[in-house]
Parts: sequence; structure tokens; C-alpha cells
Amino acid sequence: MKANSSSATPGTGLRERRKTEKLDAIKRAARHLFETHGYHSTRMSEVARVADVGFGTVAAYASDKAGLAVMLFVDDLVQLPPLFVGPIKADRPLLDQLMDEFSVSFKFWASKPELSRIVLPLVSLRSSPHAQMILARREVMRRCLIEWIDRAKELRRMRTDFDSAQASELFFSLYIHAIHEWFNAELTDPQLGLDRLRFLLEIPVQRLAL
Repeated sequence: MKANSSSATPGTGLRERRKTEKLDAIKRAARHLFETHGYHSTRMSEVARVADVGFGTVAAYASDKAGLAVMLFVDDLVQLPPLFVGPIKADRPLLDQLMDEFSVSFKFWASKPELSRIVLPLVSLRSSPHAQMILARREVMRRCLIEWIDRAKELRRMRTDFDSAQASELFFSLYIHAIHEWFNAELTDPQLGLDRLRFLLEIPVQRLAL
């Protein structure tokens, strides 16, 4: 007689729901404690207490506070709109349009300065699956920027005698540099960081624009 293969489904579904509920509780607790007490004053044991789960359950999802920070960042990051996918406007300077796109991501990081200083080094180290997700989003952003540059070429807003991928990498590197520089200077106004990014992008964009 064959075993009923569907008999395991209800239990499996219940276990998955409970796992999801616990993870959501951990994220809510971590976000609340980070925002009210600050990242450095928050302990993993306090996250477990507020989430009403065991310490081992928290550690199963994130081995340390930095892992929790990256996890929360990814949750927020995926809510951002895709960048460099819209049309290029004929009546606006290219530098302004480039800044419009980069500023969305820049302001996101700048809105969480304390946690951003923790997360950015971890992204460079590729130390967790959540950091990998941030890196994957960066790669998508790079590809979209290449396509944006190609569209600018087709519309005769940019010269065609340069490699789009190389220009994209230059623009993106300046963007990352401006974010790190802003955080390292411990500034409070993100507009200062955006002004710095505009300054860095101005000459290369002018050299490539028509």
C-alpha cells in the first residue's frame, strides 16, 4: 500500500509559517532596538528577548549584530525602485539625470548612517548571503547604467567612441567612493555627499556628453 505523500504537507507548511513568523519577529525586534537604543548599545540577547524567541533561534538567522543589520538593509533595499531604467529626457542635462538616479540609492544609505557604516564593509567582504544580495543588486544597477549610457548614445546625447561598460564602471566607482567618503567624514547632511558626487562626476560626464 502506498504511503500518502500529501500527509506531510500540512506539517511542513506549519513549520515554514512558524519559521517565517519567528524571523519576522526577530527583524521587528532588531529594527526597534537599533532605532531606539542604537546599534552599538543593542545586544543579541535583547533582540531574542524582545522577539520572544531563544538566543539560538536568533543566531540561526544571523551570527552577530552585523548580520542582523545587513538583513534589515536588504529588506529595505528591495523596496527601492529600479534605477537607470527610465527614458533619457532631451531637455535636461545628462549630469542632472545621472544624479537623479544615483541620489535615490545614496539617500537610502544616508538615511541610516550608523548602520550603513557597519553594512558597507561587510558588503565588500561578501560575508553573508544578505551581503551577496546587496552585491547582486549592485550588478543589476551596473548593467542598467550600461544600457542607460547606450540609450544616451543612440539619442546622440553622448559620444559613441568609448566603451559603455568602462564608463559605467567609472561612474559607479565614483558613486561608491562618494558614499564611503561621506560616511567616513561622519557628516549629517546627505546633500553634502551628493554635492561631492556631482563634483566627481562633472568632468567625466562633460567629456562624454554631446
